[in-house]
Amino acid sequence: MIIHLRGFGTKIIGLPTVCIVCIFICASSVMAENVHSFRSMEVKRLVTALHINVDSLQEGINTFDIKKRQVKVMLNDGQVTFVGYHLFTDEMKAMLKTPILNFLERYFLQLDYPTIDRPRARMMHEDRFKFDIGSIQTVSSLKADDAFSFSLENNSYVATWSRNDHPVLSVSFPAVHELISGENKIESEDHVETDILLSPLDSVAPVNEALLMPTTQQDYFIKRGGTYFKDLFMSDLFYHRNDSSLSLVNDTSHPLESAANLMLSQESLIDCMLQVRQVMYGYKKKQFSVPLRNWIAYCLKTGCELYFGAEALDETNMKATIIAVNVAESYDHLLFVNIPMSVIETGKGDIDAQLETFIPMHNVNGLFAKYYKTDHKRQKIYLQ
Repeated sequence: MIIHLRGFGTKIIGLPTVCIVCIFICASSVMAENVHSFRSMEVKRLVTALHINVDSLQEGINTFDIKKRQVKVMLNDGQVTFVGYHLFTDEMKAMLKTPILNFLERYFLQLDYPTIDRPRARMMHEDRFKFDIGSIQTVSSLKADDAFSFSLENNSYVATWSRNDHPVLSVSFPAVHELISGENKIESEDHVETDILLSPLDSVAPVNEALLMPTTQQDYFIKRGGTYFKDLFMSDLFYHRNDSSLSLVNDTSHPLESAANLMLSQESLIDCMLQVRQVMYGYKKKQFSVPLRNWIAYCLKTGCELYFGAEALDETNMKATIIAVNVAESYDHLLFVNIPMSVIETGKGDIDAQLETFIPMHNVNGLFAKYYKTDHKRQKIYLQ
């Protein structure tokens, strides 16, 4: 995957200008304690190192001029969630939908404000972050009309800024969640419940019939997706034509297709809750309840692709596994569910679930290694 874009600064043709709250700080500003929370310890450390008075922050994006550099601080519902250099506009971030833009803004700031026990050279070595062209000093010389591009290959990113078709700065770094998010596993896991609940639901788009394939059953169709892990999991969606309208299959005569639709798509009309037992780092567990649609929205918002695999089925219950695959940050979420047939029949109810989050992809492969050993084949029991 390679993305090219010109104009990483404040101007993108055809997009509205974002109003940014500008707040200026004095040298004597001191961070107030216990007033705001912080998304991560690293965000708190950077705010402290910059002597930013968090009491002066307003909801949304705040900008500061610090040592002739523009720094952005994000306050979201009273929590400081981001701090970094202003290199990319919100319009560009909305278009590209990649976490590496926030990462680059934050990480360049981290390199300028390292800790005593983790100086710049050690930080870059441990994080496997490299300047292939230019240096940290080059960052301050970047211009708003410099072209920006990035690529992801073999779990490694390369990001490049060019001027007059010549690269002036190029960096490379691994696609690792902890590095890109700036959070350790414990912090990321702690945010899951809140992040799910706050994930906005997307409006349902009309069904594109051109993407549907007919099946052996009349008036039933498949929207082909992808497969994952030796075709044991799939992202197909199943539709039924009733009179002149198309809708997702949702009936007990097609339980597996209905369950796949339920767990993979926000289009489903079923309104039910996930009763989650989250297994966390250090064998800790947490229980919470969230709407299923919000879980799906959270996965899609964070760049995950969802895959469904049925494990067992009887007259009253279905066991299944849902894998949320995030290639951009090289992690998976695993959701093991028990879906009562009454949920599909009535359109509401509770689904018991066990959730494991931010699992490095190579570890997920280990969890399913038994399928390779036994040459396990999932029974083809979906609409064909």
